[in-house]
Amino acid sequence: MAAADLDAVVAFEYANCRYIAGLRPLWAPNFMVRQAVVSVRGSDDVVVFVHQDDAPHRRATMTWVPPERIRAFPTGVVSETAPASALQPIADALTELGCHGGRVGVDIATVTVLRRLEQLLDGYTIVDANAPLNGSRLVKAPTEVALLEDASVIVDLAMATAEQAVQPGVRECDVLAEVMKVFYTHNAEVPQCNLIVCSGPNTAPMQRFAGDRMIRPGDLVFVDIGACFNGIFSEATRTFACVAPDNDTQREIYRTVYDIHRATIDSLRPGALATDVQAAALKHYADSPFYGRMQEMIIAHGIGVGYAEPPFIAPPGRGTPDLVLEPGMVLAVVPTIIVPGVSGGGGVRLEDVVVVTDGDPNVLTRHPYSAALLAR
Repeated sequence: MAAADLDAVVAFEYANCRYIAGLRPLWAPNFMVRQAVVSVRGSDDVVVFVHQDDAPHRRATMTWVPPERIRAFPTGVVSETAPASALQPIADALTELGCHGGRVGVDIATVTVLRRLEQLLDGYTIVDANAPLNGSRLVKAPTEVALLEDASVIVDLAMATAEQAVQPGVRECDVLAEVMKVFYTHNAEVPQCNLIVCSGPNTAPMQRFAGDRMIRPGDLVFVDIGACFNGIFSEATRTFACVAPDNDTQREIYRTVYDIHRATIDSLRPGALATDVQAAALKHYADSPFYGRMQEMIIAHGIGVGYAEPPFIAPPGRGTPDLVLEPGMVLAVVPTIIVPGVSGGGGVRLEDVVVVTDGDPNVLTRHPYSAALLAR
């Protein structure tokens, strides 16, 4: 907080609440404000707000936080009709922790909650806490890396199950059902996001969910999966062929993505810049027949207590934030090329979770790539 000139933080976002206080959230994507953690500069003490019906369980099980510091989240605060006084417990927590004014960082909130906080916190200046909170999470602690390793083993198990499930006549949603069974039998908290299984023409343009299309011989099948285990997310993507491919274009797309993928991973070394990572990816992309077909959003992103978190590295040729890689940073490398009009589908993505170390990059997700699609 001192580096960001913050006197306190009021965190609502799932990953930040977990990072600050070890709070396992009650996942509910339609609720932006469902829990909160209040912390102040110079103190390890926190006040944790949870769903009112969840408070007794959390007081009994969150042994690292004094029970009296775990409180019921103010009822109705997300309603546009709620008065500012509904958030009084948060103001009281700031005072209790020794903060009586100054700069308070808030990470995410509804417009109503933000306005109510501004009304309530007289003498405070509310500022955006996302940059300092994201920055504090860039380099993972050894315990986080260990949890990532465990989570990645489960993702690999699920990917092996998905590959076995890819057969003619099996639907995309059937493949995802097998993945979810593996995840939840290994105590997943929540899937990473809208997990993707798409096949054939659904790979280009890419369908970002699992539909009910039956997989056919000659299809590419694109499986992008991940979940949260013990508070840490891991994920991976593989593209499989249903039955041995006889399509040279599919194999060429796959080999191009594979070469980009491996070069990008190899570039993840201490001192490398985000632009160096882009340059490594460009080596195998610029002269390929598929130049211009890479997805535009990212080629790598951070992962940890958040399923997709900074740093975000854009594909070659696009502006990307300044970044110097350090040991302990963890990135999901995810090159994707989408080529329309290819029989059996022309969309290929590969993705692995990689730890930056003092030496070679440590790839945590290790399910094999497709030998059939790499064959020349």
